[in-house]
Amino acid sequence: MKRVISAVATVATLFAASPVAAAEHMILILEDAYFPQVTYLERGDTVRFVNASGTAHNIIAKNDSWEIGPIAIDGEATLLVEDGVQKTFYDVNSAGENGGYSVTGQMSYSSAPLQ
Repeated sequence: MKRVISAVATVATLFAASPVAAAEHMILILEDAYFPQVTYLERGDTVRFVNASGTAHNIIAKNDSWEIGPIAIDGEATLLVEDGVQKTFYDVNSAGENGGYSVTGQMSYSSAPLQ
């Protein structure tokens, strides 16, 4: 019986000492913005894009390394944030004549600023 108790205690200790689980962050897709504009996260977190814009939405990374969409009205899509993922993204349909995008968002590994 002591061996079983010892094994259970060891397993419980391993779970208690494990790193914090990955977090999920929500980014609202609005008609002319992402909210929040900057999402502060850690590697391994998941970002859930929720389309509240009233039209289908396509998101593309700054370097074209990833793309999500189309996301239907009131639809959702997720992105796992791993090492090397491009953290700046755009609304594909907000491209301007000069090649820039008017609707942009960012993810950052930095600490969120205190307000």
